[in-house]
Amino acid sequence: MRDLCEGTRPMPRLVTRLAFAVLLGGSMLHLRSVEAAGESPAVLPALAVTPTVPAPLPPHSYHIRLQHLVPPLEVRADVDKEKPLAPVEAGPPMSLGECIAVALERQPSLKAVQASMAATQAGYKALLKFGTTATILNPDLDIRKQQAQRGLNASAAEYQKAHNEIVQDVTRLYYTAVYAKQAEGVARDLAEQLDQLILLAEALLKEESDPKKLDGLNRTKILTMKYGVREVRQKQAEARIGRQQAMAALRQVMAVDQATFPFTLKDTELPLMAQKVPFTKDLVVEQALCRRPELALASAGVDAFRLEVYAQGKVPFKRKVPTFASGADIHAKEIPQAVRTLKEYRPGGVALELPPQLVGSKFDRVCRAMAFSQRAEAMFESAQSLVKLEAENGYLEFELVAEKLQLQKEKLDIALDIQKSARENQQNIKDKSVIVQAEVLATQAQAAYLDAVLQHLIALSALERITAGGIQPAFPGR
Repeated sequence: MRDLCEGTRPMPRLVTRLAFAVLLGGSMLHLRSVEAAGESPAVLPALAVTPTVPAPLPPHSYHIRLQHLVPPLEVRADVDKEKPLAPVEAGPPMSLGECIAVALERQPSLKAVQASMAATQAGYKALLKFGTTATILNPDLDIRKQQAQRGLNASAAEYQKAHNEIVQDVTRLYYTAVYAKQAEGVARDLAEQLDQLILLAEALLKEESDPKKLDGLNRTKILTMKYGVREVRQKQAEARIGRQQAMAALRQVMAVDQATFPFTLKDTELPLMAQKVPFTKDLVVEQALCRRPELALASAGVDAFRLEVYAQGKVPFKRKVPTFASGADIHAKEIPQAVRTLKEYRPGGVALELPPQLVGSKFDRVCRAMAFSQRAEAMFESAQSLVKLEAENGYLEFELVAEKLQLQKEKLDIALDIQKSARENQQNIKDKSVIVQAEVLATQAQAAYLDAVLQHLIALSALERITAGGIQPAFPGR
């Protein structure tokens, strides 16, 4: 009886394994039958990944900004989820300034910085509530309040840094989309002209039987012309997809959705920016060193570390004293990473370092805090050198694109003259490949000129960020 009972114990496991094997074999037979029948596997329904815990509501005493240029997606219950996305070019036109305003209002990264500012400010207010009794029990409390004030300055600098980066991103993507639209139009016009020339060449080759009267026109040249048309169509497709990609990236920066907030770009052509006020490399470097929020952030860090030395000196008898991390979260900021390639050199910054507490006697803690303070000062010097290097590179890049723009304009004028001459003598030129070469040359020059204009606009936008608004290009619609 005992053996029988012990022998029957594995039965449930055996049944489970047999059932699993039957199911597995059935699924394998189903997959094989699907493959044999040429059917595609069914696509499983996709569910959006969202947080499940409801968002906590802040107290009524907090000031909540409710102004939103675009309603949140979760409250748009009237939108049909099965409705296909609207075309990219649908919706009202928006200028560059309007796109920037929407991005600054809705960009999640900027909201995250604002939340960090609110947390830092809440910590600072909490320290201010401690009175005389708390100061007697904690002699370093006054210094902690000063460190918390530096934390507020650092949060404001971080907000301004994110603000400047968003403005540059929107400007770059906006004009990239405009450029792609123009490039698509240029390629489309050229393809249509080449198709007409190919028809004329084929008709001429079919009607004329004497090769000497064709001036070198033959079947090989017509095939070469058709090959060129395919290349132009490929450039047209690249420009069309590039426009859609730029618009998708622009919507991401603006934090809007194509289905709920379709829009088009107000500008249809890239603007030509005239430099009315000349500026030099020294001016760009000076503006960057005086206005960059990264330096304000680094300066606040140096002040907080210097105050840490005095704070540790205020506590004589404790063997374990917390650092300023409890009042000012300056140490958890982004530090640029080094990039060293064959074409680019960008050194990295010096990371801040400070433990959450210092252990030891007063003398030991003060000495260690002074060492960390010296590291913070080295970090500030590194930040200054990085900002200066970026300012110099930005100015030199702007000079380069400005010179390229001038040269591309001269090349475009020459190519247009060649195109004009070929069109005027079109009736006398039987070899249509000569006209095709003139048209292709003019189109290539026009495309290169558009690219030079775009690079000039991007360089100006970069200078605006590098100087933190010290140089403000008058972009249309701003």
